Amino acid sequence: MLPSLDRRRFLLHSVFVSTQYSLLISTALALATPMASAETPEAPLAFSTLQAHEAAGLESIAGRILPEDESGPGAIKGGVIYFIDKVLGSSRQEWLGLLREGLLELDAQAMSAHGSASFALLESAKQDELLRAIEQTTFFDTMRMLTLAGMFALPEYGGNRDHAGWQLIGFGHHQVWQPPFGHYDADYIARGE
Repeated sequence: MLPSLDRRRFLLHSVFVSTQYSLLISTALALATPMASAETPEAPLAFSTLQAHEAAGLESIAGRILPEDESGPGAIKGGVIYFIDKVLGSSRQEWLGLLREGLLELDAQAMSAHGSASFALLESAKQDELLRAIEQTTFFDTMRMLTLAGMFALPEYGGNRDHAGWQLIGFGHHQVWQPPFGHYDADYIARGE
């Protein structure tokens, strides 16, 4: 059995060690079209690409990849499923078939192993058991990459609701509102303005 990774070590391993995922995340973000409004929705948004049962299944997977714990919110509260829905409907339509097929197989495994018609309806320990069995697949790799991208992307791409991902890693976005720093504003900084 593989040693258990805590949440922070998992994030460090997934985000900083794997250059493959960094490149894929950059590609997904660059090709995704920003939403019309960057405001956080109060009510759940409608899905433009995913069916409700697909969204529930993929959201459950994302929720197990990056669960909420004492460190902070997870993928579900971060609205990662909306990022995934947006990316699959625009820049990465070719991944939609892969995710649908993988989710159907996962639901079949949930039925076979636990008598549940849906992976999303299983308790978290049983979900983790099924996900461990497929963690070396392209389906799982794609879901992990999309989950991390959705959690840490700019909120206007559909995820990172209320800056949950940024809060999780201690990134404050307040620097965006500061004047740019360079030789042309050295006097401004020196005066403490």
